Amino acid sequence: MTNKTFRIALATKNGAYFLSPDEARKNWKLGGPILPGENLNKIIEDGNGNLFAASFDEGIFKSTDGGRTWKQSSKGLIVRKVWELAAKPNQKGTVYAGTQYGHLFRSTNYGENWEEVTSLHEAPNRREWGIDWGYRTTGLALHTIRFDVNRPDMIYLVAAGNGTYRSDDGGETWKSIKAGTDRSCNIEPEKLISSAPPDASPEEKLARHLEELHSDTHKIVVSQKDGKIFQQNHCGTFFSSNNGDLWKDISIDRTNRFGFSIDVIENDSTHVFTIPVPDVDNECRAHNVCIRGQLAIYSTSDYGKIWKRHTNGLPDNVHTNVLRDSIAHDNTKDPGLYFGTTTGDVYFSGDLGNSWRSIASGIGRIQGLNVIEP
Repeated sequence: MTNKTFRIALATKNGAYFLSPDEARKNWKLGGPILPGENLNKIIEDGNGNLFAASFDEGIFKSTDGGRTWKQSSKGLIVRKVWELAAKPNQKGTVYAGTQYGHLFRSTNYGENWEEVTSLHEAPNRREWGIDWGYRTTGLALHTIRFDVNRPDMIYLVAAGNGTYRSDDGGETWKSIKAGTDRSCNIEPEKLISSAPPDASPEEKLARHLEELHSDTHKIVVSQKDGKIFQQNHCGTFFSSNNGDLWKDISIDRTNRFGFSIDVIENDSTHVFTIPVPDVDNECRAHNVCIRGQLAIYSTSDYGKIWKRHTNGLPDNVHTNVLRDSIAHDNTKDPGLYFGTTTGDVYFSGDLGNSWRSIASGIGRIQGLNVIEP
């Protein structure tokens, strides 16, 4: 098997690490930490050899030499807690950043300076996003930015707790795209989480529940073949074949609905992967964020009709989680899939999830895992 050179970038609460494989992806070399002491969430490459690191304390760092040296690249970035970075495909020099408080920034000169995309302030329901509610939680963060490579002016983003938005004109205007995620919930009414008053009717409690929790998109991934979209939601896994105008619930089952991470590998067919946090009490909970016992990843290649549970090579006695930015794949001939945990372990599968092995451990809380391909 011949694989082009790539690295796995791991963003942690205390700097970042790089995992580099041999040609067969059998042996891995761990390098780092880089930017020690920095609380990092993601590292990306912009297609021109520049690396960018999102920091929760110091904005954005940039490296022009493959990660050996770094400098701050935050001019114009008025919010310094950065959750997301995304380089726009086929547009050199353009990088987007999503920050705390729901702000979107853009640089068109390789991160030398940033300006806010103020059109987002006029997005539907933007004034209802409120202020930051992030004590010990994500809070009001713009944590996801995605592009459709076949539609250069199409941009997707997710603001925590407020669902998915799409721009069809390069960010000039925005629309909310959550139809279908708020249609129904198959959890018993008495177990629904809702802010409705105690004496509210079951119908009102359900409506509040659907609006508040089913609108909470945790991550989306966009097909680079046909633009189909998948999202891992607070209360399920959803699929859209029309750019998010309508979503279909393709969740695994009633117990495995909640989760953070999602990825899609497209080779002979479309393979979707998600790592749920099992709900042992069968409730659509407000917060249920720890995987305990068996660590498992699920996959589907028929848009949710059948899900496969994969545990081969994964531990059965964990107390951990896999965060929203901690799963990714390489683009080699036989794609490899990777995920990192909050307890500092990295797992690799070279056969579409059927078997796994650990390729790193003891790194510390992994907040972002990304494949860097030159």
